[in-house]
Amino acid sequence: MTLLHLVLTLAGTAALSGVAWWATTRFALSQISGEVLRDTGVLVQAGQLGGARNLALAIDARIAADRGGSQYFLLAGPDGTRIAGNLAAAPRSAGWERLRLTGPGLEPTELLALSTPLPGQGRLVVGRDLAPVRQLERFLLSSAGWVGGAALLVGLGGGLLIGRGVTRRAAAMDAALARVQAGEMTHRLPARPGGDEFDRLARRINAALDRVQGLMQTLRQVTDDIAHDLRTPLNRLRQRLDLALRTARGDAAWRAEAEGAIAECDQLLEIFAALLRIAQVEAGARRAGFAELDLSALAATVAEVYAPAAEERGQTLATEIAPGIELLGDRELITQMLANLLDNAVKHGRAGGRVALRLAPGRIAVEDDGPGIPADQREAVLRRFHRLDAARATPGSGLGLALVSAIAELHGMRLALADAGPGLRVTLDWNGRSGGI
Repeated sequence: MTLLHLVLTLAGTAALSGVAWWATTRFALSQISGEVLRDTGVLVQAGQLGGARNLALAIDARIAADRGGSQYFLLAGPDGTRIAGNLAAAPRSAGWERLRLTGPGLEPTELLALSTPLPGQGRLVVGRDLAPVRQLERFLLSSAGWVGGAALLVGLGGGLLIGRGVTRRAAAMDAALARVQAGEMTHRLPARPGGDEFDRLARRINAALDRVQGLMQTLRQVTDDIAHDLRTPLNRLRQRLDLALRTARGDAAWRAEAEGAIAECDQLLEIFAALLRIAQVEAGARRAGFAELDLSALAATVAEVYAPAAEERGQTLATEIAPGIELLGDRELITQMLANLLDNAVKHGRAGGRVALRLAPGRIAVEDDGPGIPADQREAVLRRFHRLDAARATPGSGLGLALVSAIAELHGMRLALADAGPGLRVTLDWNGRSGGI
């Protein structure tokens, strides 16, 4: 924008300077041509009244009175010989003509001359030196240079001020939207009353954010209400099944069915608990509980918990945990995130294969050597309840990675799924101790 403003300023200045130069030089030439016409008229009249001799005397008088040496005259006879004047020869044709006088010891002189035929077949030539016009042109060009330089400075300064103003407003809007993206759904863009285009745009974006926030709150409230309302009867159903199972006698088939029903109730309760937790995380409600935590020790603890599960499947759980890594975050949520990642790696990794947990400054990586996730499905598995066909035979609800994604976003981490060749590699990257917080 600064460069555009500068280019437009210079273009406008150049155009105005060109018009001023053309108009001024044309005016100066018209003044000189007017003087030539007046002198020509006076001299022709003198010749008509007193003949060639009187005309020659008038020309000599004018040359003698010309202190600036800018007037040129020639009275030529019918054969072209000079009778009077300070010009050596007459132009070949009548009318206006530009003449250039040169000679030994003389500076080249440019004239504007008018050649007029006389009744006796002679010719009168009246000219004026164009040096004043050329001086005026040089003055205008030098002035245009100064004006152009001033316009360059003014345009550059004005462009920088405008550009900085635009950049500052855009940066403020970008920072405000970044805070909204980070989970502060109540934050809004700065907008002055009345204001300019940026303020009108900010008010329109704020209205859209109000609408989005209202829809999200409505959807979250509906989800929370459904989860709460269904958890209560499910809990009662599980308690009754558990009571019936403990008081039952005999029938082993009935006991097996009751135990299966209890397991289904437990899975449904886990799903509702996961949905409520995801809703809390996405709403940013857990941000208030952020504190400094030793991520290295936490990762080691989670890996130790999942080591027996990996051993049951004949897997090797390898850890590469750098010591002393700290993070500003929610301990419970970070623990849940690491647990979900290791649980997925153990469950979906190859039996007898290898699972790895790596922690380095700014990065967490969990990988296995199982079938992995196709590239076109990696974004879909981060949505709630999405499960691959190959994973439907294993227990689960399709909420594990969705919860991992929500927790990572809350902590300013960038979640990425990649091919481990074979298997799946999940990485979480952040800057500093607390990601984008």
